[in-house]
Amino acid sequence: MIFLDTSFLYPLFNAEDDDHQRVRAVFESQRGRRLADLLVTTPQVISETITLIRNGQRQGRPDSRTRHRNAVHAGERLFSGRLARIHRPNEEDERAAFEHFRRHDDQTYSFVDCLSFVVMEKLGIREAWAVDSDFTHRFIARPGPA
Repeated sequence: MIFLDTSFLYPLFNAEDDDHQRVRAVFESQRGRRLADLLVTTPQVISETITLIRNGQRQGRPDSRTRHRNAVHAGERLFSGRLARIHRPNEEDERAAFEHFRRHDDQTYSFVDCLSFVVMEKLGIREAWAVDSDFTHRFIARPGPA
């Protein structure tokens, strides 16, 4: 099982992003496999991804309607459950994530990252598809930071 992070999903759905080709290569390496058997993510990661796409947060800022259409497309793909299994954290997971967030003022972890770490530990996942360095502190990140 591999965790699917926002930092991977955003460039996957945004061909203008600098990391698009790197994440696409990782994604394509699994062609022919049933991705929901391999990948897991959370509703929080999906929400974060949809919001980033809608707001045009990184490279390229198409018009508002195009960003909305792209965000809807990503949401449909992600909420279908075909791209990844969706694990729904419980209240205990959320509290543990907040405690992790509270303790790590030396890091730039988002709360969603901390929740992802808790979920990964709970499910025994050691690898994340991610491009940011947040996951490299405790896990394997593919393709990892540029």
